[in-house]
Amino acid sequence: MGLPIAQAPDADTLASLLDQKFRERAIWRAVVAHLVDVGGEFAALRKWSDRVRWVQENPEDFASALEGADQRLATNGESVLILFDALDRMADDWQHINKLAKGLLQVALDMRSMRFIRCKIFARPDLLQDADVTSFADYSKLLATKASLVWQRADLYALLYQCLGNAAVSRKQFATWAEKGKATSASGAIGNWAVPSSLRYDEDRQEALFERIAGKAMGSSIKRGKPYTWLVNHLQDGLNQVSPRSFLAALGKAATETATDFELPLDYRGIQRGVQEASQIRVQEITEDYPWVRQVMEPLRGNLTVPCAASEIESIWKKQQTLVQLDSLLRQGNAVVKLPPQNRDKGAAGILLDLEGLGMIQHMDGKRIQMPDVFRVAFGFGRRGGVKPLQ
Repeated sequence: MGLPIAQAPDADTLASLLDQKFRERAIWRAVVAHLVDVGGEFAALRKWSDRVRWVQENPEDFASALEGADQRLATNGESVLILFDALDRMADDWQHINKLAKGLLQVALDMRSMRFIRCKIFARPDLLQDADVTSFADYSKLLATKASLVWQRADLYALLYQCLGNAAVSRKQFATWAEKGKATSASGAIGNWAVPSSLRYDEDRQEALFERIAGKAMGSSIKRGKPYTWLVNHLQDGLNQVSPRSFLAALGKAATETATDFELPLDYRGIQRGVQEASQIRVQEITEDYPWVRQVMEPLRGNLTVPCAASEIESIWKKQQTLVQLDSLLRQGNAVVKLPPQNRDKGAAGILLDLEGLGMIQHMDGKRIQMPDVFRVAFGFGRRGGVKPLQ
């Protein structure tokens, strides 16, 4: 949640509260009560266990105190928006994460009855597909207000152009290209140029501008692809999503790899190497969040060319006893499998389902497995005609 323990309970404190048999809903109500400063008896409590106990044992007093805080905000012309993020770090196992997530969603629904207190929750899509999390009355009312944070191709290039238009090294030239000679601002100051709305949404105009930066083709012919579409296509995961960090990292690497005397700011070969760099970053991100991924992927390194049959993967895992070792680590509570795969009880097929849920693989024809380049390259899988994998 990104707050000190005085402001919000951390994972260890949440575990302790659950061990004390406090209801998940009461835990999050106590968090809300503290952050909106309901006052009264509650304000004198300093430990989270005491705060949660008071909320759980005094539901009517809690409701009155919350209404009072809402009225006070109205009088002062203020509102409180409480943000919750990183729900998959609330606990070390899915059973407790799901319970806490369900309680949090219920409290967010409760807050809809308040006028000036709201909760905003950032949640992984797969978490909201689990019936253990969403099986409560009126969940559909929350679902109606859901917004998907998906970066479309136009969004990514708008981000790039916003950066180029405000960077000291590029802003003057780029603004000339983007606005056909208009200055970035009257003062020429850094940081106040905004991408024109037409350039933000018009992909044809975006592509024409990117051609001035990276050319029209990924090689001698557009049959090999056009840089504008090729880059995003090779950075997409199995859920057709692209991380802005990966996108900018790929372009940054492409810029450093392009010779200073090259006719364009970016060489297509630099873009290809940029994808390799972005693949390493994306793999690092996902293995930090899900350490077990590296445990099951390393035995496959250099041993597969995709698309391949699921049985090929399962055969390697069986030969190297990958899942046996994973189970051993699970029993030991080793950090390498913190937040373990949700479908481990389904065997190798379950692990593949979990990898698919993370966007790391795709099932084709119900039999074959494909891996997007943004993961394939760093994990050393081959693919005919694809970006060269890292060794």
